Amino acid sequence: MRKTAATIQALLLCLTLAAQYASDSIFTHVDQMPYFMGCEALRSGTEEKRKCADQEMVRFISRHLVYPDSAITMGIQGTVYVSFVVDEAGKVQRPNLLIDIGGGCGAAALDVIREMPDWEPGLRYGHPVKVKLNLPIQFFLKNIEKDVAEPYSLTWGDLKGQDATRQELLKNLENAVTVRGPEGDNRHIAELSFLYEKNGKTAVAKSHGEVNEELKKIARKAKKGGRFTISASTLDKGQFISVSRSFEIIQ
Repeated sequence: MRKTAATIQALLLCLTLAAQYASDSIFTHVDQMPYFMGCEALRSGTEEKRKCADQEMVRFISRHLVYPDSAITMGIQGTVYVSFVVDEAGKVQRPNLLIDIGGGCGAAALDVIREMPDWEPGLRYGHPVKVKLNLPIQFFLKNIEKDVAEPYSLTWGDLKGQDATRQELLKNLENAVTVRGPEGDNRHIAELSFLYEKNGKTAVAKSHGEVNEELKKIARKAKKGGRFTISASTLDKGQFISVSRSFEIIQ
């Protein structure tokens, strides 16, 4: 593998799940979520420090992530989803691959997680605790500009905004997921995935574009307090474009 002039973006997946103990005392949301190192001089709990920490994490991943030669050769692009735990001492533990796109990208994403420095641990009632984080890492080749995916839109039935109820999801089970291009034209979906997260647990299923029974099972798991994400990959002039939407389940 070698480093390449690729556009690689990484953003922390927004965590809004209710705080509660998992079987091994790992939280998914606490009073103060962990901070990536580099912003220690800023006051904790401020928007400024959160923004700074997220930017430092993105810089770290951009510097250390290696785009696999095999993925470059095969033209593989898209989003890899990983999870990891920041323990009471700020150590990164339990890196886990949630969604892979092949070509060695999943392994490359896990490698950069293992190379991360210590974080500022998350706090619950003022005490450090273990916190699980989910992170999408995008692999795009250098001829894909940062804003290429922006003109694309993803819809599933009549779902709107960033919130949805379980009944709204179930009502759309027989509807197809649609991706529209910059001109408003329907695009063929090469890969479709449903991801559901709640209380530190994750369920994922993928298809070749259809909402099959495996994807429907993921949607049926949705309950209040969870997060449901739809991701789709489509081709544009021989290049893969990844489009996604997330919904907070409100009832």
